[in-house]
Amino acid sequence: MILSVSLLFSQTETNIKQGEFMVQLKTASDLEIIIDQYQNQGLTEVETISERFKIYLLKFNNQRISQQVMLQNLKLSKKVINAQFNHTLELRETQDDDTIPDDPNFGLLWSLQNTGQGGGLFDADIDATEAWVVTKGGLTSLGDTIVVAVVDGGSDTDNEDLNFKRNWDDIPNNNIDDDHNGYKDDHLGWNAYYNTPVVPDHPHGTHVTGIIGAIGNNGIGITGVNWNVKILPISGSSTSEATVVKALSYIYTVRERYDTTNGQMGAFVVAQNNSFGVDKGNPDNYSIWEAMYDSLGRIGIMSCAATANASWDIDQVGDVPTAFTTDYMIAVTNTTKLDMLTSAGYGDTAIDLGAPGTSIYSTLTNNNYGYKSGTSMATPHVTGSIALIMAAADPTFIADYKTNPGEKILMIKDYILRSVDTLPSLIGKTVSEGRLNVNKAIQLLLNRPILTTTPNLLHVEIAPNSTMDEDLLLENTGNDTLSYKLSIPEDAPWLTLSSDTGTLIPDASDLIVVAFDNNGMDTGLYVTNIHITTDEAGTKDIPVYMHVTNYVSVKENVSGLRHVMVTPNPFINQTTISFYQEEEGSVKLTLFDIQGKMVFSKAKRFPEGVNKMVWNGDNVPNGIYFYNLKSNIGIGSGKIVKY
Repeated sequence: MILSVSLLFSQTETNIKQGEFMVQLKTASDLEIIIDQYQNQGLTEVETISERFKIYLLKFNNQRISQQVMLQNLKLSKKVINAQFNHTLELRETQDDDTIPDDPNFGLLWSLQNTGQGGGLFDADIDATEAWVVTKGGLTSLGDTIVVAVVDGGSDTDNEDLNFKRNWDDIPNNNIDDDHNGYKDDHLGWNAYYNTPVVPDHPHGTHVTGIIGAIGNNGIGITGVNWNVKILPISGSSTSEATVVKALSYIYTVRERYDTTNGQMGAFVVAQNNSFGVDKGNPDNYSIWEAMYDSLGRIGIMSCAATANASWDIDQVGDVPTAFTTDYMIAVTNTTKLDMLTSAGYGDTAIDLGAPGTSIYSTLTNNNYGYKSGTSMATPHVTGSIALIMAAADPTFIADYKTNPGEKILMIKDYILRSVDTLPSLIGKTVSEGRLNVNKAIQLLLNRPILTTTPNLLHVEIAPNSTMDEDLLLENTGNDTLSYKLSIPEDAPWLTLSSDTGTLIPDASDLIVVAFDNNGMDTGLYVTNIHITTDEAGTKDIPVYMHVTNYVSVKENVSGLRHVMVTPNPFINQTTISFYQEEEGSVKLTLFDIQGKMVFSKAKRFPEGVNKMVWNGDNVPNGIYFYNLKSNIGIGSGKIVKY
């Protein structure tokens, strides 16, 4: 009977969370040992599920070892009481369509879901409800709160259906720049007209804001392209270019502060909306404004701009800003609920795409709602879509975006333009020849190829006048074919590759042999990089360090201090030296550069057990360093690489 039950439930599981296990250990100190044992498989702790029962959620890289083999390894460990896959669950009730919000006026929003209401054309919309199956906006997969900046006349910051970004590091109304960002009291946006924190109510700006991010599923009014995104309101849509530049500069400051404080201050602004401009303006005369778009783009902010509300060929008559040639702008024209280009600017060079902009229902001041039309209403559909795409992006993309924001924000622009619904009315009239479709853009992103390299840095110690080979593994962990090309700077003749081009289908890999030859070279540290370019996965640099030395290796010497581990190593921002101390006492960490000069020293008293010390390497250049970890009963030493 027991056997028959076992067979009954032996079918293949389909609800496993890939790469995740729940593990119960005999002792809490065994956790670091287990992680250290499987560090080559990328095993890390996600969270402590039960401290009382020593149950932990662990995650590993399932591209390096199969799920079943990893589970079997854990079960065989003497330190493990129990181990199992982590699973997804579901409520046992009839599932409603949670992509349709309960906002009472959602049915009026034809641009998000066009069912033919009001004589419209079925599906002449941006496919928002399909996109909401993936995400409804708000946070990135790494936990960043996504923010969209709106430069306009102002906005109703008390509106109950809008969600504004607040700067909690600046106390309002005390006339002090508490967060030292150069703006006093900017607790809730900025007024670039008068250089004050008071953002006035404005019906146009409020309407634009609602299109981007009116709160979804709150039982009030409407929903925006995003249900949960934060809006940074800025007054600055002036006919004075100086005011516009001040507004854009404020956005740059806020995002730069976020990046430089690792998200502790500022705001994660990914797009900014400009539903204003200069009819038939000559872009050559507005070079500073355009340069601000370039500056914003390089730190990962896409500027979305509304073109003229007149049937002009912008390629011929000009327009500011939509005739700018910067790559970091999306120029938008206006389409109707019948998918027709209405009275708005066009141009197969200047104007990128169309978006719904005629008879758009959205928020107004004093918690009112109403219709407005124009390219001003079309543009925030695109701006809001950028934020929604960012919320849908996987952790690999977000991490790459933070490392190379300018390149990755251009990838999102490319996905938007390649995923449009082609319209006869826009063929020959726009770059993409189509109307925005945010769901298709999200699917392009999620189904892209992903380049993974192992390792992410090469560092060798090599004796003079000798050669050495190292392996570089290139993998495509995405869902589409990847073509790549590798190159090395001309000033690094000591480095050669076994191959420099290739194509990888999903889940395939290529092994590149990297050959080092230092014959005739002096001792010292030589630094270069292997540059990888791909068709759709962007670019990547693999730093390469060759240390030519008569003292080829630094042996690990550990006694008394057990289980010394440096993670990550190599590191970029900071690294942690963890160790197990057999008894309470003082531990001193000292670091030296390759010339033997001390660059860091710190002593601290620690209890018995697993402890750690952190080094961020802020004041030293990239390179190889040696650590010495010393206590009254033992010593540990080794090598750390910063890149």
